[in-house]
Amino acid sequence: MTRSRSIVLFVLLLAAGLAGCQPGPASGSAAPSASPSANRQQLLALGQEWVQCMRDKGLTRMPDAQVTEDGYLSFPPEDGYNWKEDASKHEDIIEACKAIEDRYPPNAFRPKQALTADDLRKLGEYAECLRTNGIPAWPDPSADGSFDLRGTTLANGVPGAVMDKAADACRSIWSGNVAVQDGRNGGGKK
Repeated sequence: MTRSRSIVLFVLLLAAGLAGCQPGPASGSAAPSASPSANRQQLLALGQEWVQCMRDKGLTRMPDAQVTEDGYLSFPPEDGYNWKEDASKHEDIIEACKAIEDRYPPNAFRPKQALTADDLRKLGEYAECLRTNGIPAWPDPSADGSFDLRGTTLANGVPGAVMDKAADACRSIWSGNVAVQDGRNGGGKK
C-alpha cells in the first residue's frame, strides 16, 4: 500500500469514527429518550420537582409524585388528605409552580375517559336521588357529566353532612367521581 493510499484510508477511518461523535444529548442528559424507563424516570423527576415547589410555597402535605404501572404521573392522596381541594384554594401557589407544570409532556396523565350514554343516564338518576334525599336544588348533569352549581342556591357549597347523607343514600346508583362546578373555586370533584 502506498503512502497516499494509507493517508486516504486513515482520513476515511477518522471521519467514520468522528461521525459517531456528532453533538447531541449525552446518554445521561435530561433530554427525552426513546427508552421507556428513561421517560418514566424523567417524568417522575419532573413530578417531584413540582411537588417540592408546591411544598416550598405552603402546601406542605403534598403527596410524593408516582408513576403508575402504565406510565402516567399521579399524586395519590396520603392519610385522607385531599390535596386537589387544598390546592384549589391557593391559586397563588399553583401559579408560582406553573412553569414546572407547563413542562409536563402531553401524555403525562391518564386521559379522562369519556362518559357513555349509560353513565349520563345514571348521573341523571343520581341527581334525582340527591334531590329526593335532602338537596332539592341539585341540578341535572351537563353533557360532560359535571354538575354546574353556579347560579343556584348551592353555588357556595353544600353542607358536608347534608351532602354525605344524600351521597350515601344514592351510592347504589353512582359510586364514581362527581365533577362539580361551583361559585367558590370554579370546580372540584366529590
